[in-house]
Amino acid sequence: SLQLRVSSFSMRLSRLIAWLLLVAFFHWVDGQDHNSFSDAYSKQVWQLAYWTTAVSPQTCVPKKNPGWQVLSVVTAQGEPIFGQALAVVSVSESLKQVNVHFRGPDSMTTFVLSGYTYLLQSNFPVQSFEGMDVASEFAKTFTALWQGGLRTAMNTAWEDYCDFPILITGDSVGGCPAQMLAVKLKLLGMWEKSKISIYSYASPRCGYQPFALAVEASSLVTYQLRYNEIVFNYPPTSCTSINAASPQNCFWHAGVTLRIGPSL
Repeated sequence: SLQLRVSSFSMRLSRLIAWLLLVAFFHWVDGQDHNSFSDAYSKQVWQLAYWTTAVSPQTCVPKKNPGWQVLSVVTAQGEPIFGQALAVVSVSESLKQVNVHFRGPDSMTTFVLSGYTYLLQSNFPVQSFEGMDVASEFAKTFTALWQGGLRTAMNTAWEDYCDFPILITGDSVGGCPAQMLAVKLKLLGMWEKSKISIYSYASPRCGYQPFALAVEASSLVTYQLRYNEIVFNYPPTSCTSINAASPQNCFWHAGVTLRIGPSL
């Protein structure tokens, strides 16, 4: 049917765009100076994140990332900008590390039909997450995943690998539930700050200043990897050097921003 053909095309287009971003990311990190941001490690992070969103991550993750295995795949109906939300929990016993990756929109169709409309709105409703204001679409999607199996998956990972550091990653709007998970784990006492790292790929601003500060207080490393994606600039912020009277009531980015490619 036409609907199936459109769905198949949008899925192939989504994979193509992700692959092109992967190539662009590899090219960018190859030209960076060696500093606290490890080029080789950052490539591994993105490649692992990429394959966790495959149709069969249990097969693709260990095949494309030797030493890694998938522990849990959690899906839930997210807000319109996400579509079917996805979180994948993996572990590498050889590297002694746990990874949780959050997918962005489930397809280009979702982003074009729902996400773009979301980004163009002038008002971004907020709701409380652990006592801090965040964009409601992100909080609702995280809650759906958390209650839909992520809480159980994290409890299992904690019981089996509590001494391993945990790397939390998120692509596009998936960067917001990634940040929320870091805050949640820290508050629950499951992983301490020194063992939590966050890599967000073009994540939008997820919440007001108190939330951004909580994210940074919950993780040893928080990298905001920025490429030419419109999502990075949303929700917009009114906090500027001229108008900074109430920064606590503005959307803020969390972490250190590293640019991939030309500046927006």
